[in-house]
Amino acid sequence: MNPRVPVVLPQLPHPDADHYILAGSERPMPRTTSVIDRTLGKPFLSRWAGRLERDTILAELYLVLAEEIEPARARDIVKRLRTRLPTEPFCEVEKQTAGAFGTATHALVEAHLRTRLAQELGPEPTPTTTEPRVERAARLAIEWFDAVEFEPDPRGIEVRLWSADENLWSAGTADAFGTAHLGRLIAHSRWNRPAPEPTSLDQRVPVLVDLKTSKSIGVAHKIQTAAYVAYLLEHGRIEAPCHSCILRVARREDDLHPTEALLIHPDEFPRYGGAFRFLRRIYNFVTQEEVLERQHWRARGA
Repeated sequence: MNPRVPVVLPQLPHPDADHYILAGSERPMPRTTSVIDRTLGKPFLSRWAGRLERDTILAELYLVLAEEIEPARARDIVKRLRTRLPTEPFCEVEKQTAGAFGTATHALVEAHLRTRLAQELGPEPTPTTTEPRVERAARLAIEWFDAVEFEPDPRGIEVRLWSADENLWSAGTADAFGTAHLGRLIAHSRWNRPAPEPTSLDQRVPVLVDLKTSKSIGVAHKIQTAAYVAYLLEHGRIEAPCHSCILRVARREDDLHPTEALLIHPDEFPRYGGAFRFLRRIYNFVTQEEVLERQHWRARGA
């Protein structure tokens, strides 16, 4: 891609939108995460939500009953319990809290990476929080970037990536793209699966890094990074599939794995990139079926 040619980036209609808008096209461009979330089942989330609801209600019930257990006060106890519970499901409250934590952590890491660049990329984001847990998570991520000698690409921090390919037609924002020392990258990460021995560890290689503050690393995260690599290839940012790494930093101090880096070898790109293409086709099918169903029910109600 010629850096002198102005690039028109897909834009979000609003921060919570599930799609981008690309100038000159009336076709919505779904977010990478929207494609994956709507087509790849996550049954563990349902189990987690159920356990969270149960455990939270039981804990609150215990606290209330410990304060007042007379039968005559039962009605009052139930009323007090109701007022202590949030109106939204606890899983939604936790999801919003986790999302805010992740956003704040990303902002601190982004600001740090931008200071590494020799050229001006615009104003640095102002951190929105000084919460100790957020600062700790950001520090863990920064220590990992330092350990692997990561050097960000001038256009590789919080970079908007997309595909105009008819079969992909989607967009997302990658956290960091640049180069790292291969030997250090391997030493401070674990392979997703056994990979061939590199011919030389003393070399710098392109790598796309996706930062997570989730409790674990899942298959959806691997497919997401493969989609970003596909976007890089389409726009000529790389000549061949590159290493990708999912960097997870813990939100809780009692997490047994404060930092976890999962490295995916370029040879794995056909596997996960192919999975994203398949999910993209399912996404098209699902959305088209939803349109037909809405038309059917409108016709029945006429």
